[in-house]
Amino acid sequence: MTPQEMLTADTSAEFGFRPWVRRAGFSIVAVATIVTAAIAITLMTVPSTRYGWIGEPFVWVYIGTLWIGGAKVWLGTRRPIANLTAATLTLRPLHQFRTRVIPWNDLRGTEQMIGGDRMIVYFDTPRGLRFVALNLNLIKGRRDFVTLVDARLREMGVDARRVEGGD
Repeated sequence: MTPQEMLTADTSAEFGFRPWVRRAGFSIVAVATIVTAAIAITLMTVPSTRYGWIGEPFVWVYIGTLWIGGAKVWLGTRRPIANLTAATLTLRPLHQFRTRVIPWNDLRGTEQMIGGDRMIVYFDTPRGLRFVALNLNLIKGRRDFVTLVDARLREMGVDARRVEGGD
């Protein structure tokens, strides 16, 4: 069965995040919650501590980064990391806030290191060639995902080439 047959107009293939990714995001949020609560309780019970390390801006920036990063990972894993339809490839990498919906006709190719855990997808936009990197270790069913993308690219006539590394 070809990818076109597998991905008809009314079906799609969704690839979610592996379960440990969501748990990792939740654990970061839990740590941020505990640290925030501990500092708030300390400030309420011993007000003079605001003049110590608790009052330093770096501490609050660090805690804010934990909150934002953990929430981004935890909430970002609610939707699939990749969705393939007959018309588009949709990617939601965690390191970006933006979802990339790439029509198959605009896809120019992919790059993956031999045995690699990263796939770079190259595509055309009105502003020129762009790319998005995807961590394959986060995808539940990564082999199926790579096989589907590869088969779709071959069907489109994009030839696989092996490029040997430098020096």
